[in-house]
Amino acid sequence: MNALLLVALGGLMHAARSFGPAGPEGGASTLLAFGYVLVTAFFAGRLFGQLRLPRLTGYIVAGVVAGPMGLGLLSREMVGSLDVVNGIAVSMIALTAGSELELRAIRPLLRSIRWIALLGVLGTAALLSAAVWLLRSLLPFMAHLAPAQAAAVSLVLGVVTVAQSPAVVVALRDELRADGPVARTALGVVVLADLMVIVLFAVTSTVAKATFGAGADAAHTAATLAWEILGSLGAGALVGVVLATYLRKVAGGAPLFVFLTTVVVSEIGRRLHFDPLLVALAAGMLVRNATQVAEVLHRELQPSSLPVSIVFFAVAGASLHLDVLATAWVPAGVIVLVRAAGLLSGARAGARLARAPATVVRYAGFGLLPQAGLALALSTLFAKTFPEFGAAASALTLGVVALNELLAPAVYRAALVRAGEAGQGESPAPAAEAPALELLRH
Repeated sequence: MNALLLVALGGLMHAARSFGPAGPEGGASTLLAFGYVLVTAFFAGRLFGQLRLPRLTGYIVAGVVAGPMGLGLLSREMVGSLDVVNGIAVSMIALTAGSELELRAIRPLLRSIRWIALLGVLGTAALLSAAVWLLRSLLPFMAHLAPAQAAAVSLVLGVVTVAQSPAVVVALRDELRADGPVARTALGVVVLADLMVIVLFAVTSTVAKATFGAGADAAHTAATLAWEILGSLGAGALVGVVLATYLRKVAGGAPLFVFLTTVVVSEIGRRLHFDPLLVALAAGMLVRNATQVAEVLHRELQPSSLPVSIVFFAVAGASLHLDVLATAWVPAGVIVLVRAAGLLSGARAGARLARAPATVVRYAGFGLLPQAGLALALSTLFAKTFPEFGAAASALTLGVVALNELLAPAVYRAALVRAGEAGQGESPAPAAEAPALELLRH
C-alpha cells in the first residue's frame, strides 16, 4: 500500500508541475514542494520501516528519487527554497539532544566520550588527511599545487570528511526508542565532535589560505571563533532561560512557542554569525540540568519535530549531487573506507582506554559513521573559501557525504539493535508519530 501511495503521489506531483510551462512559481512552488516532500518521505519512511531499515534512510531515498538527480519532480529551485527547513531542523534536533544530555546521568560516560573523541575523531581526521595526500595523483584539483599547499589542503579535507551527524544519531535513537550506554556515548561524542570540527576547520582553512598567500590573520580567526562558539553558548543559555520561564509560567501555546524559538535561533542566530546547533544545544542542556521543566520541553517538541525532521532528511537527499560520484567514485570510495576504519578502530581503542562497558567498545563507533548537515555545510564553505579549485574538490567531499548518508544510518541502526538498546527508551514510538499522522489526515 505504501508503495502504491508513493506512485500515486509521484503522478500527482508530475501533473501539478505540468499545469504551466514551468510549473508553479514563487511561494506556490515552495508550498507544493514542502507538501509533496513531507507526504512522500513519510510514506517512504514507513515502507523502509516495514523492511527493517531506518525510516530516515527512506526519507533520504525519497528525496534522492524525487530530486533533480532522480525523477526531477523537485527542481533545484524547489529544493533551494526549502533550505529554511534545514536550519529549523538542526535547531530542533539540537534542542532535543541538549534536553536529554543530563550531566549527572552521563558523568560515568564522560571518560569514554573524551577518549573516543580524541582517538576516534581527531585520529581519523589525521588519517583522512594522510589518505587525501596519498590520493592526490587521482585528484585533478591537487595536481598543480606545491607540496606545502597540497599538505594544507589535505588537512582541511581531512577535517571536512570526518564531520559527524548528531541529527542522524538523534533520529535513529528516537525511531528505535533506544537508550543505554551505546546510544548515550554516541550522542555525547558526536556533539563534542561537531564543536571540535568547527574549530579545526577554522584553524586548518586559515593555515591553508596562508600557503596560498592569502594573508591569513590569526587574531581575526581567533576572534571569529570566540564569537561563534562562546557567543553561541551564551545566546543558548539566554534562550534556555526564556524557554524555561515560558514553560513554567504560561499555561498554553507551548508547542507553538517552542517551534517559533527554533525558527528565531535558526534565522536570527545565523545573521548574528552564531551556530544554531550550539545555541540550541546549550539551551536544551540548561533546561535539562538547571530547571525542572525538561520533560515538558521534550513533550512540547513532539508535535513539530517529526514533520520538520522528515522534510530535513528528504531535502538532504534531494540536495545530494550523485553525479559527482561519476568523476570521483574511486577516491571517494577509498576515503569512505578509510574514514570507517579510522572511526571504528579509534572509538574501540578509546573505549578500551576508558574501561567502558563491552557494548560501548563494540558498538559505539558505528554512531560516528553517519553524515548529514555539517559535512554538507563544510563542503559548501570549503568551495567558497578556495574558489580556484573548491568546486572540483567538492566532487570528492560531496561524494563521500552521499555514500555515508545513504549507507551509514542502516549500519548504526543494526548496531543499536545488536547492542540490545532498541526499545529501552521511555517514549513510545506511536506517540512520536501521531502528530505527523494527524497532519496527513487533514
